Parts: sequence; C-alpha cells; structure tokens
Amino acid sequence: MLVAALAAISLATAAVGSGARPPAEDGTLSIQDGRASMQLRMRGGIIGRFARGQLTVTDSIGDAGIVVVRGAEKERDLNARTTVYSGANIRFRIVDDHRFIVKLVASKINLSAVGRGEGWLDGWGDPEGGVFFDGSVSLNGGPYRSIPDKRERIELVGPPSGG
Repeated sequence: MLVAALAAISLATAAVGSGARPPAEDGTLSIQDGRASMQLRMRGGIIGRFARGQLTVTDSIGDAGIVVVRGAEKERDLNARTTVYSGANIRFRIVDDHRFIVKLVASKINLSAVGRGEGWLDGWGDPEGGVFFDGSVSLNGGPYRSIPDKRERIELVGPPSGG
C-alpha cells in the first residue's frame, strides 16, 4: 500500500513538473548614436550614456535595485521612487530583479538593455526638417535599423523556447 501511495505521488509530481513552463529568456535592446525619446518598463539591466538630455528613473517598490548615474548637472526627486537626472555627458547603470521604469529624452544615446519588458521608442528624424539620421536600434538580437521617426512599441523578449 505504501508503495502504491508513493507511486501515485511520484506520477502526480511528474505530471505537474512536465506542465511547468521553462524560465523565459531575456530580450535585448541596443541603441547607437540615438536622438530619441523612449520609455522602458522592464526587469533586468540597462547601461548607457548620452550627450545631452534627461533621464527619469522610477525604482521598483522594494527599492532593491541598483541605480548609478554619473555626470548629471541636475538631480530632482519627483517622489520617493522617481528621480529626474539632466545635463550633459551622463552615464548610467540600472539593475533590478523587479520592474522599473526608465524614460529617456536625449541626443547621442548609446545604450544596451537586457531583460524582459516593454515600452516605446520615438526617433527625432524629420526628413522635411532636414534630419535624416536619428541613430540605429537593434531589438532582441535583430539587425540594426534606423530608429523609427514615429513612436513605435517595443518589447524585450527572448526567442521562443524549442522544448
């Protein structure tokens, strides 16, 4: 009887285990020489720099993440979780296992992000105004392309698992 009970528990555990989803893989975002506005709501990490502009960071509720910003001429707390950094030649690094939000309005953006999340990207290109190049973007390991001139939704996701 004990053997039969152990066998039933073993089969139930195997059935539950086989239905479990494997961990989701991280997506990536890379921007080179960007002139854009963007927002990311993500878990993971982002590192970058820009020549001139404004960076707004909203920490996760637990405040367990790491936010490092260097070179900001101005720093202003909007509330207990949100800080705005502005100026020239700003470098930043943000890492958090919980969801955080980064909004960036800047020129000469160079950044890399790895994790899972979503947001939008809006380049400053304006062919009628003579601005033809607003930087390059690669999303989730795809080829580099011009940053879109109109706001475009982006999603950081890994490739589908082939299990």
